[in-house]
Amino acid sequence: MMTEPGEARPVPPLPVIRYAATQKEAEALVEEAVADLPPLPGLSMRANAIRLLASMYHVHGSTHFPRGWVRPAMQAFIAAGVDCPNARCWRSYRSDVQENPGGFLSTEGTPVELLRQMELDLMGA
Repeated sequence: MMTEPGEARPVPPLPVIRYAATQKEAEALVEEAVADLPPLPGLSMRANAIRLLASMYHVHGSTHFPRGWVRPAMQAFIAAGVDCPNARCWRSYRSDVQENPGGFLSTEGTPVELLRQMELDLMGA
């Protein structure tokens, strides 16, 4: 069921599993990434998700984020009052940006320079 324009998208349920060994690291990573590139009202859910993933890559140096990163990412979006992807969608975006960061260069509001750097790193340049 699609939401009508102007209608709020329902908030997806948070992942239940928490990873004791890496949860604090995941939360700190998301917190730092959000401070650098916060989700913005007015951008698409996709654009905000890619902004956060690119910022997390910039902070972490890799898209192999600590286990448990999805929950704090979702919490950050919910707290910011922007549309939040569900957990499966977050993992799909991460996979897509891992494989082809350049595929998001034309998405309005995404951090073009970070995505280009990710592309260069992916090519081993």
